[in-house]
Amino acid sequence: MEAREFQERLRRTGAYDTPASPRRARCDRLLGRLDAWYYYHLLRIVVDCARVSRRGLLDAASWSVFSFRALRLVEAVGGRVSVAGFRRAAAVPSPVVYVANHMSLLETFAIPVMAMARGRHLTIVLKESLLRYPYFGRVLAAIRPVTVSRRNPREDLKRVLEGTTASLANGDDVLIFPQSTRTTQVDAADFNSLASKVARRAGVPLVPLALKTDFHGIGRVVRDVGPVDRSRPVLFRFGDPIRITGTGQQEHRRVVAFIVETLREWRDSGATRAAAGT
Repeated sequence: MEAREFQERLRRTGAYDTPASPRRARCDRLLGRLDAWYYYHLLRIVVDCARVSRRGLLDAASWSVFSFRALRLVEAVGGRVSVAGFRRAAAVPSPVVYVANHMSLLETFAIPVMAMARGRHLTIVLKESLLRYPYFGRVLAAIRPVTVSRRNPREDLKRVLEGTTASLANGDDVLIFPQSTRTTQVDAADFNSLASKVARRAGVPLVPLALKTDFHGIGRVVRDVGPVDRSRPVLFRFGDPIRITGTGQQEHRRVVAFIVETLREWRDSGATRAAAGT
């Protein structure tokens, strides 16, 4: 399967699940149990993407290809991927603001190919410090993110509101992680209401996105490089689009409730499948 076919499936059915017996190269079968093998191939994705961005060729189509490679990499080393609930988001005619919990580095790689199945560029709100990463920073700069410094909250809010409003007016979708840091433990109090402010200002709907990506662990020394747990499936569930009708606080609570309840359901069920329906 290629990225374009994957996106067409999401638009048509709203869902994707790793096949019961995915085809894996012999090297992946032999070496895929090693975390170093996973990170080697993840680094190759970053380097290849940076090379394309250096030539000024990193558009939505090529970015989707690199993003899809990250999902395929999970499958290649023995992981399982499940996506659900995208069909209603795909049907929204206007730009949207995706609101997702933040669990590991993996979703930064994986979400774009899903979100851009709507045929729109994706603007991500990111920490400014990420742009200083070798290779990865070049890629992030090329996708035209809106960045926050986390030194001056008032200035960050102004920058995000202005930057995301411009992106949405240009027809782009926006992705916001409202938590202050990546974590596997989700608490409603950790979610700020920035996304609802952005959506209200631009007059576009919110699309909640619950995700479970602790397959890719958080490292003790380097947070982005942690242990890989192949027993943990990589799960994404999109909620129904939510229109802002008032101040946005009620809609913010609905988004957070969707994410918290979905993660609780996955935890209670053992998180073996993302059986959300489409």
